[in-house]
Amino acid sequence: MRVALVNPPWMYKRLYTHGIYPPYGLLMVGTQLALDGHEVTIVDANARDLDDPALREEIRALDPDVLGITVFTDGFDFVERTGPWWRSAFPGRPLVLGGPLVSGAPEVVLRGAQAHVAVINEGFVSVPMLFRVLAEGRDPRSVPGLLVAGDDGRVTHTGPTPVWDDLDTLPLPVWELLDVRRYIEANDGGFFAKKRLRRYLSTITTLGCPWRCSFCQVPNLFEGVRQRSPESVATEIAGYRERHDIESMYFRDDILFRPGRIAEALAERVPGLRWSCLIRADMATEPLLRRMHQGGCAEIRVGFESGDDLVLANANKKTEVSDNLRCLALAAKVGIEVSGFLIVGLPGETETSLAATERFLRETGVRASVHFPLPLPSTPLFDQGVAEGRIPDTAWLLRRFSEPQLPGVVLQPPPVNYTDLAGDVLVGWAERIAEAGRRI
Repeated sequence: MRVALVNPPWMYKRLYTHGIYPPYGLLMVGTQLALDGHEVTIVDANARDLDDPALREEIRALDPDVLGITVFTDGFDFVERTGPWWRSAFPGRPLVLGGPLVSGAPEVVLRGAQAHVAVINEGFVSVPMLFRVLAEGRDPRSVPGLLVAGDDGRVTHTGPTPVWDDLDTLPLPVWELLDVRRYIEANDGGFFAKKRLRRYLSTITTLGCPWRCSFCQVPNLFEGVRQRSPESVATEIAGYRERHDIESMYFRDDILFRPGRIAEALAERVPGLRWSCLIRADMATEPLLRRMHQGGCAEIRVGFESGDDLVLANANKKTEVSDNLRCLALAAKVGIEVSGFLIVGLPGETETSLAATERFLRETGVRASVHFPLPLPSTPLFDQGVAEGRIPDTAWLLRRFSEPQLPGVVLQPPPVNYTDLAGDVLVGWAERIAEAGRRI
């Protein structure tokens, strides 16, 4: 079959300066479909700045038998627009949706997009099965891990999502499905270049997370925690250096587990590589950070979230401000740069806690991006918002996610206010905290 896989335009791309990320999950799925004999084209509308008319023109030219779209936080508006167009332009041809937003609210997204199939959670097993069934003209309801819309409007859940247990046996991504140079060259002068991370690609080493922060969807997307071996990771990256002349790597894991062992494998297989990753503050020890630095780690990114312990406890973060301070001190001692994330307006937030967050930023001098809470469906934060009457309707919330919410860029309150403070007060504090980071 001719298959077109679309990575929609990412609204938040305009609010960052660290280049563009390849759609790694879509690339992995496309790789499996290509190995199965399908004619696969990945259209990265985000990297190519394609608007709706240009994207639709390209899809028409490809004339695919099946259209697949990956849907992230801000993608609901896009699929609400694109789904009806696809049904009209290509009647009878399946529209398949996947991605984190689909997994969190599968029926809402499926119906909103007028799609035929939604892939729930990971698709490494179910997606190849689904496309074999579609190619043979059989009923997709025989494939587990899906939501399937019938002609009568009924939606069928086909059962638990099958998982790929041994991640080392997954086929490595076929980057030729994308214009790989576009990513390397676009990122050559961006955010990471300031930290000597030039000409980089990205990869993922782990699925799942054992922690359950109230705002995070990851524990519900993946069963348990599965990790690739450090040797597998180093082999993949060594191939990228040989074929694409990369100098750096960004690990897109929500948490990079076993960073010391990965650092040692990289030092042996890809000496001189510079890399960045995300870890938890309470993972940081001086011996670990030294091993990472010796293995090429130039920067760690940390979810600080708040400068107030009560706010962190309410978010079930399982870290304290003292952990964040210790992490910063140890990283400075070994020579690793640190950047982080802050969330303004979590449950329990007050002007006192916001002042503590601003003080944390000014006193440490750490560079951090500032966000409002996004209560993704399937998270405890979402459930709390529904229980407290702050979220009247899931589709309403998903449309709000398509509106920029970062302070200093679009001046509007967060999509859901979990505090007793007025929305404009939260905006003011978010701007103030973000401005402190910019001055630093």
